[in-house]
Amino acid sequence: MADKLQSPGLQKFQDNGAKRAIPRELLEQLTADKFTGQLVIRNPFDEFVDWQIYLGNGKIHFANSAVGNGKRLNYMLGKLFQHSHLQLPTGLESDYNYICDLWKRKYFSFQQTRSVLTQFTQEALVQALSLPKTEYKLEPNNKLRHLFLNLNLEQAVGPIEKKVDYWWELRSEINSPFQRPLVQDMRKLRGVLTKANFQTTEEFWKVFQQNLENLHCLYDIASATKLSTLQLAIAMRNLIKAGDITMLPYQEIAIDNRPLVVTVDENQVHQHIVEYTLEKSGYRVNTITDPFKALASLQGQNPDLILINADMEKMDGYQLASLCRKSPQLKQVPIVLMVENDNLVHNIRAKMSGVNDNLSKPFLPQDLLLKVKTNLREMAAV
Repeated sequence: MADKLQSPGLQKFQDNGAKRAIPRELLEQLTADKFTGQLVIRNPFDEFVDWQIYLGNGKIHFANSAVGNGKRLNYMLGKLFQHSHLQLPTGLESDYNYICDLWKRKYFSFQQTRSVLTQFTQEALVQALSLPKTEYKLEPNNKLRHLFLNLNLEQAVGPIEKKVDYWWELRSEINSPFQRPLVQDMRKLRGVLTKANFQTTEEFWKVFQQNLENLHCLYDIASATKLSTLQLAIAMRNLIKAGDITMLPYQEIAIDNRPLVVTVDENQVHQHIVEYTLEKSGYRVNTITDPFKALASLQGQNPDLILINADMEKMDGYQLASLCRKSPQLKQVPIVLMVENDNLVHNIRAKMSGVNDNLSKPFLPQDLLLKVKTNLREMAAV
């Protein structure tokens, strides 16, 4: 195998000592050299995205991405089996092994497994072969555990030539379906989709907009909307050119699952105590200092608990709590009010405002923590 890696055919891809090639030409050479192992193709536009092609004796056994396997798996299986009841694993290490496991469990027949793996492979090849000259890496003897496919180059690439051409044309705007669109004007995008004859029903648009606001990648958006990544890319292209959509690079986004407590308070001493106490105890804390801006901010944050100072100069906490209870997004969120005098008047005003609990000022860190824990526990039990 070492001789094959140094063959005259591969030596032409040496670029000042670096291994660089046009992916299509490189794959043609490897199949001609009857290479066995793994070819890794780097996306020159995104350092986080690589494409992998497994070969055996010059035949293609499988192709996939080195990152985001779960996103591609969800997208591809959704296209192939729209009414499937498959429960996809949360921490997916290998899409290939997952599909093979489905075959072992007799979820797929041997022929169905071949068909699924072929379409997975061709989707990855579309992305890899539509890249310009880029870096690559060869890993000899890197074999798959089970062998279903043994495709020659024409079998693998012939049916996807047009898609490769489409993505080649899109590369200056969209470098992979792993990119995350950041949309400046949702109304403008909706107008473009409507003109392009997309089924922009209210339900479709709600799902679509939610995925965009959460900065999901094109694979995720396509899965949620039952569209193809190519359809989305073509629809967004002109808005990307105009600067109305910014395509962010792919990177795994760490999800912070800690409960979120949002405090609305003008008092910096209170802010410091709340942030220090709760962050140290495993909570996320966001602080809003302007009560007039609080309602809009709270609606966009999806808090687990809201902590409001009753005595603020711009707006009293009772009024803000009452406004929160009228909001569909916030009406079920526990509200704890920080008060100086826990008396009958306060109790009446608090009840009328929809407050769940109160925290007497001045308060100790342990008192604050107990109130937060108690109210979150009670909400979880509902």
